[in-house]
Amino acid sequence: MQHLVPAIIVMLVVAFFMYKNINKITSNIDNLEDRSYELYAKYARIVEGYIKELQETIGKNSVLKDEKYRLVQNVKIQEVEDKLSSLIRKLAFFETLQAKQKKKKELESDFFEVLTALDNIIQSSFEHGDELADDTREKLHEEYIKLKKIFEN
Repeated sequence: MQHLVPAIIVMLVVAFFMYKNINKITSNIDNLEDRSYELYAKYARIVEGYIKELQETIGKNSVLKDEKYRLVQNVKIQEVEDKLSSLIRKLAFFETLQAKQKKKKELESDFFEVLTALDNIIQSSFEHGDELADDTREKLHEEYIKLKKIFEN
C-alpha cells in the first residue's frame, strides 16, 4: 500500500503533462487552420508576381529572342497574355472576404485549379513548355514551403 500512493501521484503528474502537451499541439493545428486564408492570400500574391514576370518576358521576347520563351507557332502573344491575365483575376479572389469564409480544403482545391491552369497554359503555349512549366512548378513550390514554414511558427 505504501508504494501505491507514490505511483498514483506519478501517474497523475504524467497524465497532466500529457494533457497539456496534447492541448498545445491541437491548438497549434487549429491556429494553422484558421490562418490558411492568410497563407493562400500571400501565396496568391507570389504566384501573381510570377505570372506578371512571365507576361513581361513574353512581351520582351520579340526583342530578346530567348528560345526558352518562344511561343508555339500558331499561338499569339495576345492570347497567352489574356489567359494569364484571367489567372491573375482568379488569384485576386484569394485576397477577398469570400475566400476568408471558405474552409482550408476548398481554398486548396481552388488554388490547385489555378496552378493547374497556369501549368497547362505554359505547356501548350511555349515550344519548351515542359521545361518552363517544371521550372515554374519548382519555384512556386519552394515559395509555398517558405510561406508554410512562416505560418507554422
